[in-house]
Amino acid sequence: MLFAVQYPAAPELPQVEEPDAAKDSTKKIQKAKPVTERIPVRVKIHLGDKSAILAEASLPRYYAFSHKKGQITYEQTISAADIRELAIESYRARRVGQNEDGEIFEFEPASVRIELKDGQVFKLNYLFKDLRKVRAKNADGAFTVYAYFADTWRGNAWRERPEAPEKPRAGTSRTAHPAAFTKLEYYETLSKSNAAGDSAER
Repeated sequence: MLFAVQYPAAPELPQVEEPDAAKDSTKKIQKAKPVTERIPVRVKIHLGDKSAILAEASLPRYYAFSHKKGQITYEQTISAADIRELAIESYRARRVGQNEDGEIFEFEPASVRIELKDGQVFKLNYLFKDLRKVRAKNADGAFTVYAYFADTWRGNAWRERPEAPEKPRAGTSRTAHPAAFTKLEYYETLSKSNAAGDSAER
């Protein structure tokens, strides 16, 4: 029987009772975590099987990161509206278990290339947390794509990608999972009215 790799499910929110106003008056008030501002965009999603999907997605409006050029480390903030494409160029492998079908490996983006519409390019050794999973929709309906994936090594081949025969060592890159996204291209911001009323092209 083949081992089926399951993507992680979203954790269930804990059930919390409403606080009693009288008893809670002396307790410390915890500050809510800031919510990432998101905007609707039209984007071309490239998958590991070389196919591409045109869709609408809600993505973070801004991305802040550090990058190094020469001996200087720069702090940079870019807008989603300025991005032409974001591509995952390689993956980091980590062995997470074994079963009767073989060794199970998990793959995370290890090298990411961001190109802005003005031609400026940034390279990062990680993917933004908010892009590990992208929810989108088009004329066929709503769907979710992932930047990370898992696969099982069965002696001399992968279960999902048999054409990638080399077993990874720590940090070794390999071909992406067929259903994992490898690139987000042609970011186009949408007005709220367009996002609510229009469906993306297929």
